[in-house]
Amino acid sequence: MRAFLVIRMILVLALTVGLNGCVGVSLDPEERPVSRAVDDFNTRTELNARLLAEDPEMFANVSTSVIEGRVHLSGNVLDEELRLKATELAWQTPNVTEVVNDIEVTDRTGLVDVARDRWISTKVRARLLADTSIRDVNYTIDTQNRVVFILGIAQNRVELDRVIAHARAVNNAERVVNYAVLKDDPRRFAEPSGSYVHPAEPVVPPANP
Repeated sequence: MRAFLVIRMILVLALTVGLNGCVGVSLDPEERPVSRAVDDFNTRTELNARLLAEDPEMFANVSTSVIEGRVHLSGNVLDEELRLKATELAWQTPNVTEVVNDIEVTDRTGLVDVARDRWISTKVRARLLADTSIRDVNYTIDTQNRVVFILGIAQNRVELDRVIAHARAVNNAERVVNYAVLKDDPRRFAEPSGSYVHPAEPVVPPANP
């Protein structure tokens, strides 16, 4: 237990530095309330600590994003058991309302692939920042194996379509997958069920009886 707490403290410091490094990128207020943003930060920190405690290699190869309790997992693992374990750990983390697992079972990713994916994400982010009709602060961009994942909260369908179009226009991006929701989407107001299910991905918790 003490080792787990130490891991969690390290992750809090690392994520805080990363969060502070993003301050000042946009002057627009975020659609997500501050309290929800704090909850998501804590949820992601807790989930990353669980991944690290379970398997340091899985933690190193799996990317996590949390927006209003909706968890997105991406990256690479060596076998299906680790992929499903990541889903299980996500559901066991407090305040989670939905889990989407885009982790691939492969060992092909190397340093060149990681650098390429980060370059793609950077180019997508730059296009969003340059488009004044998009509230870029509401979006998270993650790229794995040339697949661009869009997460966040869109003001309307027109804005979301522009975001998707920008992602598709970036060189070397093979595919774009959208997980962003409109600001009036009912999923934004879902409550954690506290349960874990183990079917095919993506999954949402079953309704409470």
